[in-house]
Amino acid sequence: MDHPFNALGNEPFFLSDENGEQMAFRFLDLIQYQEKEYIVLMPLEGPYQGEAVILQLDRSGGDEGYVDVEDPKTLRAVYEQFKEHFQGQFFFED
Repeated sequence: MDHPFNALGNEPFFLSDENGEQMAFRFLDLIQYQEKEYIVLMPLEGPYQGEAVILQLDRSGGDEGYVDVEDPKTLRAVYEQFKEHFQGQFFFED
């Protein structure tokens, strides 16, 4: 998929949390599921370092934003696709 994230390579990607603090991530994958797009990121610091974070891309209002995935079935389906894409490249713990 052609997306600006693909140009990042291994460069850190920064997002602000709910308190306005910036967190560094590594972009891992962009996945389409049920006509929506999801990004898979790995935190480079903090308590979730080394774990996959999945966020839904939200393009409403003309700007691109990221929202938490609250539906466990959707989260599991996107994670399974991610695991298929990176089989043999990462060690996955479920």
